[in-house]
Amino acid sequence: MKISDSGLAALKREEGCKLTAYTDSRGVWTIGTGHTGKVDGITVHKGMTITRDTADRLLRDDLSWVERCIAERVTVPLNQNQYDALCSLIFNIGANAFTGSSVRRYLNAGNYTAAADAFLKRSRAGSNPTILAPRRGRERAMFLGQG
Repeated sequence: MKISDSGLAALKREEGCKLTAYTDSRGVWTIGTGHTGKVDGITVHKGMTITRDTADRLLRDDLSWVERCIAERVTVPLNQNQYDALCSLIFNIGANAFTGSSVRRYLNAGNYTAAADAFLKRSRAGSNPTILAPRRGRERAMFLGQG
């Protein structure tokens, strides 16, 4: 399974896209849609710029680890909405956080409703306990086919 076009569009809206390098909340040089790896063999650095096409290519490449995470760590069937919502969540929190999350535990137990509700527990970023709450609400709605 792969992220759908509508799932990709939703992820882009959530993450945003900056064509000039910046440091993220952890001080890591980032460009495009949350890309922290190299760009055509060059480490992201101050002053680096990319095109929208390059940003889109990097995002597609970056999603391969997200899709692999779902394939390896989710043991129940998913519909496209559920898959897209998980892609957005995992892209944001990382594979390790997802692996230990209640979202994954409930999901793999077959409790899709509890898994959806558990999205809302992942609203903390840094010292702000609720900054991601609106995003998690949208991801939950997508997971439930309401978004």
